[in-house]
Amino acid sequence: MIRNYLLTAYRNIIRHKLFTFINIFGLALSMSICMNVIIGISKEMNYDNFHPHPERTYRILTEMRNPEGNSWKLASTPLPLRETLLGNNNLAEDAVRLYPALNGKVTDGSKTMGLNGAYTEPSFFKVFGFELAKGNTATALQLPNSIVLSDETATRFFGSVDPMGKIISLEDGSSYQVTGVLKPTPEKSHIAFDAYGSASSVDKAGQTWDPGKAYTYVLLKEHVSKSAIKSELERIASSLYDKDAKGSMHFQLQSLGSITPAWEETYNNMHNGGTWAKHMGALGIMLIILISACFNYTNLSIARSLTRAKEIGIRKVSGATRKQIFGQYIFEAIAISLFALGFAYLLLMLMARFNLFNSGYENVHAVNASWRLILVFLVFGVFTGLMAGGLPAWLLSAFNPVQVLKSMPAFRVFGRMNLRKSLLVFQFVISLVITVFLSAFYQQFAFMAKADTGFNPHRVVAVQLQGNKPELLTQELSAISGVEKVAVTSANFGRYEGGRLPLTVSKAQEPLQVSYYHADAAFLSIMDLKFIDGHNFTGQQIILNQNAAEKLKVKAGQQIWMNDSTQVEVAGVVKDFHFENMGKPIAPLAFLPSSAYNTLDLKVNTDNKEALNKQITAVWNKLYPGQPLQISWLEEALNEGRSNWNDISFLGFLAAMTIVIAAMGLLALVIYNTAVRRKEIGVRKVMGASIRSIIVMLSRGFLKLILIAACIALPIGYLVSRLFLQNFAIRIHFGMGSLLISLGILLLVGLITIISQTWRAARVNPVESLRND
Repeated sequence: MIRNYLLTAYRNIIRHKLFTFINIFGLALSMSICMNVIIGISKEMNYDNFHPHPERTYRILTEMRNPEGNSWKLASTPLPLRETLLGNNNLAEDAVRLYPALNGKVTDGSKTMGLNGAYTEPSFFKVFGFELAKGNTATALQLPNSIVLSDETATRFFGSVDPMGKIISLEDGSSYQVTGVLKPTPEKSHIAFDAYGSASSVDKAGQTWDPGKAYTYVLLKEHVSKSAIKSELERIASSLYDKDAKGSMHFQLQSLGSITPAWEETYNNMHNGGTWAKHMGALGIMLIILISACFNYTNLSIARSLTRAKEIGIRKVSGATRKQIFGQYIFEAIAISLFALGFAYLLLMLMARFNLFNSGYENVHAVNASWRLILVFLVFGVFTGLMAGGLPAWLLSAFNPVQVLKSMPAFRVFGRMNLRKSLLVFQFVISLVITVFLSAFYQQFAFMAKADTGFNPHRVVAVQLQGNKPELLTQELSAISGVEKVAVTSANFGRYEGGRLPLTVSKAQEPLQVSYYHADAAFLSIMDLKFIDGHNFTGQQIILNQNAAEKLKVKAGQQIWMNDSTQVEVAGVVKDFHFENMGKPIAPLAFLPSSAYNTLDLKVNTDNKEALNKQITAVWNKLYPGQPLQISWLEEALNEGRSNWNDISFLGFLAAMTIVIAAMGLLALVIYNTAVRRKEIGVRKVMGASIRSIIVMLSRGFLKLILIAACIALPIGYLVSRLFLQNFAIRIHFGMGSLLISLGILLLVGLITIISQTWRAARVNPVESLRND
């Protein structure tokens, strides 16, 4: 029977090449999107799956609550939590912390590079599944000033030379001996530092209960319940904070498997893994597009059924059961779906090269084709075939053989085609909603890219200090022709990733949590910030933005408290500006002088970027040979960050794809309708009807369907777009003009599809249409 199914399917696929191509192309387009989502989720589901005891290993989260009832979760914890947890109970088999303070410039005397590392305990190798390619896991992190390098870092720093026993030095003067090199992990991990230093190297006098210091993981003893360790953590937390006006601290457990992807957002994460909210949204889009493509297959299959009606009738008269005919149609649908699956994979690899599918996921062309993933793809292909072919198989296997053989030309599958019209309307509703939303998305980000931020990034060059002191570099760069002013800052505007600073006028008041930058007076001048009160820095003072000053009710010259411990004078108040993403409301902000900065900004008076970059590079290489320069023009970096062109191009592709699929569905309905009415068309032509009148007659009903879809889709698209725009503090006015443009695109595609087929049908010789009647 399978052989007969294969033979029949092959003959029908070859006989109807156009329908087969449209089916495969439509399914492949939608399936390529689905495969991208499957690959992205699969890769994140494989994070941290190589650890030895995942069922007993948890990351401890910190939940902070303020008196107003607001709460937020941090992935980090206080440094002393590990010792307190291990010393107060016998619930934990072991615990380990990662203290990401092993940063800055590192050298071995001949080569210098930046390092992003963390301090940790020897239990690191017991709790986690990291293995050493060189060294002993029992002793590698035992002694002070020991360091274990990642495989990539060891290769980048030492090349082919054996790093074991080598001494490397940090800029602060501390030296570390290389005692191990990690093996590459079989899968990705959210723990991915360049190096791991021994925790015994850290001065324990500096350990405070600040929750933003370290990341703590606990390995429970066997048969110890999660609730038991949670109770112990709650006891520890309750001893730290009194439930007064300052709020409270709590600890929660997060299993290794739920870190990436995460069920909820946490602050202060050490990685940028996805969340299930993102994946659910992606799966929703995937399902909508896949259903649209399956409806397209349904329409095409039923349109083609006219040519197969006699075959079904003869097979039934010859004794074939409905089950056998149903199986034949399902088999064909699955075969086409699997063929489309292979085509979809080729499309995926091709389009990944243009970054159309890399919005939000890692590079899909780097995926390892494991047998599990291949099996998932095969199951997905079979599922798509069942979903696409189920309805046509059920309907067409129910043909009445007598009616089919008696009057095949007059036979109608749906009578007035109500279901097929509904499917077509649904496809166009999806297409128009996505097109309307894309229009809002594009206009909003184009508007944000051109909107006034309140500061001036024009002709500002940012040089990352990478742990170097700014004084010597400032002196050298100031001598370059075209450099007007040099400033230092902890970070540039555009995306705030710093902490919060509690400010208050009186210790008795509830502190205001304020974002802050470390900067000097020149930085505020370079950014062209406008003072509405007071003046720039003249010493150890603080500068507030308008929002912070109004909430604290202070003016220039007044004293305020920082961290309830340090009193400082407000030097001035600057006009509010968008220091974060343009879509966010302006938050309270402060500027503080400091002795440690990350970025050096140059205000220049030239647009000759190439020449200036060469001069800056020459100075950098003279001062820091072997250390790569990190330089950017601030205006370009901000525009690139705001534009989100990857997301726009991705959504644009989705919109175009849904319109193409809907057009294919419309094509199927037009082919079906002209085939059913070919005798009517022939009679009308014999009676003298013009080609134009026949085209109008055949097109009128389809245009009504598009207008019905517009009546449904435009309000939905407008509502979705308005909800999306509510997420932005500054936003465009999205009105009727954008809706009409989106509708015009859909009507244009629909008219081209309709007229191309109706014109062809209207030109057919009526003798050919009537010769069998």
